[in-house]
Amino acid sequence: MLNSHPELAIPHETYFVVPAWRRRDAFGDLTEEAERRAVARWIVETPKTRYPRLALTEDELSDALAAAPPTIGSLMAAAFAASAAKQDKPRWGDKRPSYITNMNAVFGLFPNAQFVNIIRDPRGAISSMKRIGWSWGGLPSATEMWTRSIESGDTWRRRLGPDQFMNVYYEDLVTSPEAVVAQLVAFLGLDPAGVEAMLHHHEAKDIPTGTPFTEVAKPVNTDAMRTWEKELTAEDLAFIDHVAGPIMARHGYEPAAPVGAAPDAEKLRKLRKIRSRRTGEIRKRQAVELKRKFTYRHPAASRLHLDD
Repeated sequence: MLNSHPELAIPHETYFVVPAWRRRDAFGDLTEEAERRAVARWIVETPKTRYPRLALTEDELSDALAAAPPTIGSLMAAAFAASAAKQDKPRWGDKRPSYITNMNAVFGLFPNAQFVNIIRDPRGAISSMKRIGWSWGGLPSATEMWTRSIESGDTWRRRLGPDQFMNVYYEDLVTSPEAVVAQLVAFLGLDPAGVEAMLHHHEAKDIPTGTPFTEVAKPVNTDAMRTWEKELTAEDLAFIDHVAGPIMARHGYEPAAPVGAAPDAEKLRKLRKIRSRRTGEIRKRQAVELKRKFTYRHPAASRLHLDD
């Protein structure tokens, strides 16, 4: 929908921004053109960056980064700005669910960014993750991912100003798309005349139609809003209420488990293991970032204005 606005270009999900942030100290002296071009080669040659989604040739990407200011944020911004320019669009963005748990990278690279955070009823989100295979550890993993993501979003919403962070509730979007999209356009400072094009996003030529994207190729509708009622068991609902209940209440989601239903004890043990492992991973990354404060003495933030 955002990409359908005539002023804003957002490609299908890429996967090089956060990895670039995490390895920024491995890049050479970015004041040297050759090193900026080396970053472009890294984007092109590294597996799974999804660089072709920018619709840039290798030379176009290399030239864009070569002309950018010498910070890793500027180089990332230049890649997306070049992609947007090919579509005659002045604004750009990127979309990836994991950004919400990597906000230090997002705002370390793009301090002036505006962040749109989609929140969905955990039962709908978890049911969807299980259905399309995004939940490697089943219900405990999906529930942990939802709670961790929401808590990260809540933390950064308090930290950032209202002009930089906006929550959009999935249920509001599908029931009142025109009103929500109008609010979103106002938040982003886009021309309100583009709302109509956003509401007809499904008519764009680049919309994926294969599984699991069938709904994206349709007009906004409420068909998937409560499919979880048929897909989750009473035990599943009790587990979600038990684990995510306080966060759900904070965002207006009522418990749904039948009276007497209880969470499975083995799933709760699995959840604790997952949380322990994730906590360990997060602490390791925090330790690396703390070290970088003393060892990486170059500016990282973008100096381009196109990431505002």
